[in-house]
Amino acid sequence: MTNTEPSETTPKSTQQTRASERVSAQRQGSGRMFRTILLGTVAMVAGVLWLGDQYGVERKETMELLLTSAGFVLLLTVAGVFGALLIRLMRRVFNRRD
Repeated sequence: MTNTEPSETTPKSTQQTRASERVSAQRQGSGRMFRTILLGTVAMVAGVLWLGDQYGVERKETMELLLTSAGFVLLLTVAGVFGALLIRLMRRVFNRRD
């Protein structure tokens, strides 16, 4: 049975070692996530191009649709980030008044 909470009997150096192991694992996971996103995107683009060829859609039209879709996703991402920043700003303003 593993206990994730540091106990009073566990030496501090052991606790620091475990903390550094967790940080190291999180950094490795970040690289894996980036790789997974990149590979998924490449596979999706290749799949859409292949489907366009199978259904007789011109390559130029397929690329235009992919770029339009990518632009829409970027627009939604920017809107989400803007909304999050607006919420954070409002929280700061209202917390200062209290």
